Amino acid sequence: MTATPVASDTRPPTPLGRPFVWLWHACAGSNLADGIYQVALPVTAVHLGGGAGGVALVAAMSRAPWLVFALFSGLLVDRCDERRLMRIVNSGRVVVLGTTALLLALGRADIAVLATAAFLLGIGETIFDTAFHTTTPGLVAPDQLERANSRLQAAEITTNQMAGPPLGGILLGLSAGLAFGATALLYLATVLALLALPASGKTAPDAPGAPGSPGAPGAGGDTSPAGRPGIIADIRTGLRFLVGNRTLLVYALGVGALNLAWAAVYAALPVLALPPGPLGLSSASYGSLLMVAGVSGLVVGLLSATAIGRLGARPSMALGLAGMAAGFLLPGLRPTVAVLGVGLGLTGLLILINVVTVSYRQRTVPQHLLGRVTSAYRLIAFGCLPVGSALAGVIGSHFGPRPVLMLAGCVVCAAAIPMTVYTRPATDASAHTA
Repeated sequence: MTATPVASDTRPPTPLGRPFVWLWHACAGSNLADGIYQVALPVTAVHLGGGAGGVALVAAMSRAPWLVFALFSGLLVDRCDERRLMRIVNSGRVVVLGTTALLLALGRADIAVLATAAFLLGIGETIFDTAFHTTTPGLVAPDQLERANSRLQAAEITTNQMAGPPLGGILLGLSAGLAFGATALLYLATVLALLALPASGKTAPDAPGAPGSPGAPGAGGDTSPAGRPGIIADIRTGLRFLVGNRTLLVYALGVGALNLAWAAVYAALPVLALPPGPLGLSSASYGSLLMVAGVSGLVVGLLSATAIGRLGARPSMALGLAGMAAGFLLPGLRPTVAVLGVGLGLTGLLILINVVTVSYRQRTVPQHLLGRVTSAYRLIAFGCLPVGSALAGVIGSHFGPRPVLMLAGCVVCAAAIPMTVYTRPATDASAHTA
């Protein structure tokens, strides 16, 4: 008697749907605009005579909203229709960038104008990014989250890191006002793409029985005299959920450590690669070498859903962390152009980490808390970026760039242990809650 072979399922995957396609277009357009203006801001600050202090001020103002506004942005996303909120935010970005472009064209812009624009755009980034990450679960089925997030990660890598900076450089070569004006037009295009998304159907949070309302199950917290949860109580609810879910908390702290290492490495790389550093590369060669990480990230982004589906979430997490650690350690141990290129290519595997962690968060957190939990999560993750840059400055000034890279690799190895241990298959997403 012979066994009957089991036919494998060769059916094509279910399409992600037209609403997700419009969200993907909005993601690509917004990230392309981000890539342009993140180059345009510091370069324009230099052209306006701001010097190192002016450039640092503009950079600090662009990142400050993540520290002072992130938690409130999550509350705003949970209380409003996140899709309408994204349209409003990008409309505001159009106004800010259009005004800046006009002032530059008229010769009326200075460092104060750029710093103000950077701060307002940073506020928009905190709101838009938080709302964006809460939108995907409402557009695709839970078992499609890895596919959807891999597509979004690929779009982000392509537009923000590969296409945006070179395009920004070309536009700046023509005119700073043109660079800011083109960015405004890109954000306007994303507003039109977002108009194609259906309304989220979110219930007003103060409606009787609405999720998170005083009468809803698990609402908790203090309430205002009108019976609606207060701002502090609402934010505390999101923080409590993040701290209470061990896997989410490990991911938040782990990604914070990875970002610290990433920021340290990218602060040390120019000292290693450019003259009088040991590699002695020209600026053009260094820029081309950095594109290796972008190309690698794009390829991994396109293949990550398939890899996670075949390998599983935990092996994929371990592979991503191993690639990131090796990518930092190898050029620190042997600083040659070839080894640095291989290392940058290996760092593209971090996309696997992003897809696993983002999909887990979207699948695990209740929709009415997703904005607050996402903003608290990202506050930890993004708050470590300036710490990494500062550490690179201190260590690099005393010991050189190579110890910075090796220390960053060790930080990734340390974060890899708990992040890998706490990674569960997608089917166990709701487990492991304290």
